[in-house]
Order: sequence, then C-alpha cells, then structure tokens
Amino acid sequence: MRRERSRAGFTLIEMMMVVGILGVLSALAIPAFAMMIARSKTAEVAGNLSAMYKHAASYYASERSNRGSVSSVGGHCTVDDAQPSPLAPSKLKQPFNADASFRELGFTLSDFVYFQYGLASAGGTSSCQHQPNSSGLYTFYAHGDLDSDGTRSTFELAAGSDAYNLLFHSRGLYIDKETE
Repeated sequence: MRRERSRAGFTLIEMMMVVGILGVLSALAIPAFAMMIARSKTAEVAGNLSAMYKHAASYYASERSNRGSVSSVGGHCTVDDAQPSPLAPSKLKQPFNADASFRELGFTLSDFVYFQYGLASAGGTSSCQHQPNSSGLYTFYAHGDLDSDGTRSTFELAAGSDAYNLLFHSRGLYIDKETE
C-alpha cells in the first residue's frame, strides 16, 4: 500500500486569483485615499475664512478716533484690499505673510498653509461710515492648487451689513473645484 503525501501550499491559479483581487481592491482604494487626502487639506479653509470674517466684524464694529484739531469718532470701517498670501498656492505648505490690511484687522496665521488667502474690500479701499444694508463690503477668499496642475480651487465668503449696520456673512462658502 502506497502512502500519499499531503501537499502543503497554494497552486499557481490560487495565487493568481489573490493577486488579481488585490489589484482590483488597490485600484479602488488608492484614488479614494488620494481624494480623502485632498479633502483633508481643504479643511483649513473654512476655519481661516471664518477667522478672517470675525476679525473684520470686530474691526467694523469698533469705533475709531481721528487725530487732528477737530476730532471725530467713526465706526463701521473697512480696510483696503489685502494682497493674497502666499504669492502662489502650492501642494506644499507655505508661510502666510500678513500685509498691512491683514495686520490692521489683526488677522495672521502662525501655521503654514496650503491655500492662498486674500480679501477684497468694498471699492478696494478703506472707508468708514458705511450705511446700513450695504452689500459686498468684503469678499474673503482662498485659492488652492493641491496637485500643482495649474487648476485652482476657489473658496469665497461674502460679507455685508444688515439694517442695524452689523456685519454679517453669507450662509455658506462659495466653492468651485473643491479638490480640483
């Protein structure tokens, strides 16, 4: 009587099936993972635009005194347009350098950022004594190019004043090509 040896291991077909299944799973998982990474990088935008708005609202509501022989107290002031910083968005984090308008608002970022931040002011210049129900006092924006392909994503938050001349912002962000 002949004894059969038990075989241990896998056949070539079984191994090929496993490799094929792993290939299909990775073809599905890698793009999804890349999209999740891009979406996580956009998370900085909402917080930073909200902080810009809060600083602008505080600046808008505070009273300022002009110096001179005749002193006047004014409120409801806006700042000049702020130059975008950093100069160009990149897939790498860069330092944010606040220009004079950002510094006047008291807005700065100590962390490096993926997006380029700026603000457009009503008329492009600083002014005071805005009338109630003024629309378009500020547009806060962020531009990104997370994969350095030249296509930019845009996030904007618009602000105006209400009947009590208090600054308010739009209900949500305008978003174009969120993750490009």
